[in-house]
Amino acid sequence: MLTEAEYQELNCIRMEFYPNIHQLSPTLYAYKNYFLPTDYFGISVFWHEFSLKKFESKTLLKIKHRNIIDAGSMVGDSALIFQKYTDKNIYAFEPTNENYEFLLQTIKLNNATRIIPVKKALGSEPSQAQISIDGECSSIIFNNNTASQNVEVITLDSFVHEHNLEVGFIKVDIEGFEQEFLKGAKQTITEQKPAMLISIYHQASDFFEIKPMIESWNLGYSFKIIKDVDHNVASECALFCEVIE
Repeated sequence: MLTEAEYQELNCIRMEFYPNIHQLSPTLYAYKNYFLPTDYFGISVFWHEFSLKKFESKTLLKIKHRNIIDAGSMVGDSALIFQKYTDKNIYAFEPTNENYEFLLQTIKLNNATRIIPVKKALGSEPSQAQISIDGECSSIIFNNNTASQNVEVITLDSFVHEHNLEVGFIKVDIEGFEQEFLKGAKQTITEQKPAMLISIYHQASDFFEIKPMIESWNLGYSFKIIKDVDHNVASECALFCEVIE
């Protein structure tokens, strides 16, 4: 059962969000001042903005002056929103061919010079992997009985070290590969303690094991599980992590 507030939120989405999505051409869509080459305007991204404002104000200030890692950038929709939250760069990781091309188009359409596209997957160790191609559900973990592509996997730690990055925020939505990502990002997380938004709905083990994994590192993180109001019961459920100083 939904609460009255949730019913009201869904009504606002119906009345104020969907009517403002416009198709301008076969390959151009707009919502307010954002443009995408495909109709991929998600509620959690463009309406809720990932609920980033539920982080503490000190956390948001820290994010503002550091780089953002967008792991699983898809068509670049999330990276567009993240521009509001930092004056540094957003490193958008998207390994699949089609979505990466959409990402490049999104950057061009929005003149988004601070979004840096990276055509690689992030995991626990450098490798080559097969990713099952299924649009937004493309996954290294799950075999969707679809075509596959070979993708390069690197660790976030190696990328951060190579580019000497200060990281203020990490968003991870990589279809069940989140735990492998964290293993390859442990040094960065330990040394820089960035705020994090980690998807925990792709597989049951993520819901139960990701928080204890981070807690075991004894870094002082506080946690919230947030599921924004939309038309789904479990999808877009995320673990919010921050060190409150």
